[in-house]
Amino acid sequence: MKFGNEIYVVALDGIPDTRSIEAIPERIRRNAVRAVNYAAGRSRTRTAKEMRDQVNFPASYLRGDDSRLALRTAKGFGDEASITGRFRPTSLARFATRGRPSKPGVTFEVTPGKATRSKRMFLIRLPAGRSGVDTKSNMGVAIRLKPGETIDNKKVTLQQMGKTGLYLLFGPSVNQVFRSVAGSDIPNIETDLQREFSRLMGTEGL
Repeated sequence: MKFGNEIYVVALDGIPDTRSIEAIPERIRRNAVRAVNYAAGRSRTRTAKEMRDQVNFPASYLRGDDSRLALRTAKGFGDEASITGRFRPTSLARFATRGRPSKPGVTFEVTPGKATRSKRMFLIRLPAGRSGVDTKSNMGVAIRLKPGETIDNKKVTLQQMGKTGLYLLFGPSVNQVFRSVAGSDIPNIETDLQREFSRLMGTEGL
């Protein structure tokens, strides 16, 4: 199974030890693929919940047709299922709960239940079609900083706009949060994979 760029190998009991895929019965190959896809789907659901426990992503952000947490299912025996988080920086406007365009003062909530207000930040409308940024209604959050000045918030990053001291602010990308939690779900994947394969093969356990 593949998480982003990292591949985790999960052993599955009940598959004959052979170097030839053709030597493995079709029923076993078919059920192995179904079990892999089942386990991958369950993992995405669990991982999305854990991500939202850490970062205030909307539920719809990580599921559905426009999900930033994509699931690719295995198409055949020997193929891999993968879960990938979107790499685009997430505009801090995604987390803004209060603020008006071009007016000082923005309240945002990156960590669930922990709202932060800055009187120096303000909402701005970004140029149409700005690429590489995951934003909301084409809005961004900006701040003016003095030379050498930084922001004391580990979940917020800066991107300079020209040489005017104006910076756009971003929260963590979906990929960043996904990578921080993905590895912890491996034991659950192993359990789901083995149980589903055993169920499909009509056994109590292997």
